[in-house]
Amino acid sequence: MEYPKTQMEFEQSFATEEQCLNFLISLRFENGFVCKKCNHNENWVNNRNVLVCKNCRKEISITAGTIFHGSRISLTLLFRTLWYIVAPKNGVSAISVQNILGLKRYATAWAWLHRFRRLMVLPGREKLSGRVEVDETLVGGKKSGKRGRGAEGKTLVIIAVELIGERMGRVRLETIEQADRICINKFIKNNIETGSTVITDGWKGYTDLNKMKYIHLIEEKTVKLDKDDITPNIHKIASLLKRWLLGTHQNYTSPEQLNYYLDEYAFRYNRRKSKSRGYLFYVLLKQAVLHEPVYEMELVKPQ
Repeated sequence: MEYPKTQMEFEQSFATEEQCLNFLISLRFENGFVCKKCNHNENWVNNRNVLVCKNCRKEISITAGTIFHGSRISLTLLFRTLWYIVAPKNGVSAISVQNILGLKRYATAWAWLHRFRRLMVLPGREKLSGRVEVDETLVGGKKSGKRGRGAEGKTLVIIAVELIGERMGRVRLETIEQADRICINKFIKNNIETGSTVITDGWKGYTDLNKMKYIHLIEEKTVKLDKDDITPNIHKIASLLKRWLLGTHQNYTSPEQLNYYLDEYAFRYNRRKSKSRGYLFYVLLKQAVLHEPVYEMELVKPQ
């Protein structure tokens, strides 16, 4: 399917509500429209922007059952919001979206950014495999803390980085309550293929990996890329993550919201070599028509 590859192409493709609706229709009915009631394949769009079957007159809302369900904001504005998420290298904050789109309420921009972040974990995504570094870091707060316990205002984040030769491949990030075997084992099982080589330091939380049918390499058995650092790529990702949270979002992320920001960071980082930002726009928009509605009451509202 064709999608905009530049800002100019985006502006030309989605200047009107009709253009946005037609694009959503093409995504929802990739193989052509078929009425669920009578199997007829012809339709029209009425003045309420609802699809109507030409045979039985059954009405089908274009946005019902999607991430756009019940929205009072025009699709042209929502498409632009999604574009502003993927077009800049470092993404965009809610206050920036509010200012760019001229929205009256900060909470509206904030809520829509969080709805779109829920699209960034693609169903059926492949687990990391091969050689994978795993370690934890503390995010947020002003005080340092002990490993596995954290500190006031800080959240413990576990990170996995797939290695392709000496280059970094895909990443996974997730908040955990403690750096213990239960939390670590669950993260590794959900994100790394069995049989992969998992590289860690000697922390006791990783002692079950061999039993879980992973090849576990700890500090004494690993060929180090940096003589002073067993997991140098993890620390690069952790540093970039913290810089992104501070630079784009001014560290305005609570522990309850942080996983969604981690999902955005992973989505963005794993597609850093994409030739077109428009492709990321297309991927998320396709997910948007497949994702069930997300209501405001389900979101953790900003303070």
